[in-house]
Amino acid sequence: MEVLRGITLEIPSGTTAAITGPSGSGKTTLLGIMAGLEPPTSGRVLLGETDVTALTEEERAGFRARNVGFVFQTFQLLPALTAAENVQLPLELLPRRERPSRHEIRDRAEALLDRVGVAHRLQHLPSQLSGGEQQRVAVARAFVARPRILFADEPTGNLDAESGARVVDGLEELNRAEGTTLVTVTHDLTLAARSDRVFRFGAGALLPEDASS
Repeated sequence: MEVLRGITLEIPSGTTAAITGPSGSGKTTLLGIMAGLEPPTSGRVLLGETDVTALTEEERAGFRARNVGFVFQTFQLLPALTAAENVQLPLELLPRRERPSRHEIRDRAEALLDRVGVAHRLQHLPSQLSGGEQQRVAVARAFVARPRILFADEPTGNLDAESGARVVDGLEELNRAEGTTLVTVTHDLTLAARSDRVFRFGAGALLPEDASS
């Protein structure tokens, strides 16, 4: 079964892009391929100068750890870790020669949590946080390793309007500060409109840019 057909797009470094479209149109599949989570059956994916499709599975995993951040609709926080520990985890998992000091890891995690407005929840477990707070922790975690590109899959999909707005504000603030390229899959047209560019998707293909979603 052909899920994606003839997709060609370019997102300049440091910009923001949104991918919109109905459920089942292939948006999340496209995001996974762009992020190097799964290889396409044909074609190439370039992140910067790196052809991700030419890497082995192990090489892709290492490349993602150093260059790619993720925010998921379902938060994906580890339930046994505090908010601070969840944010620190990507740095803790780096090879020893690349890992910052414990002091640097702690300070960066706490600074990011402060910037997304949950500094008062550092020692709380995910079960003790609201959905919006969990997603803001997830946003901080996505930025902790200073990724070159960040992929967000329906980051406000499980949240009410007020919580979603706080998450988006935190995401955009950190993105501007860090100079990260941001690619968001979303049904939220208000969120999409805040991006530099919007790609509309339907039936596995990009629609003309003047087409309605």
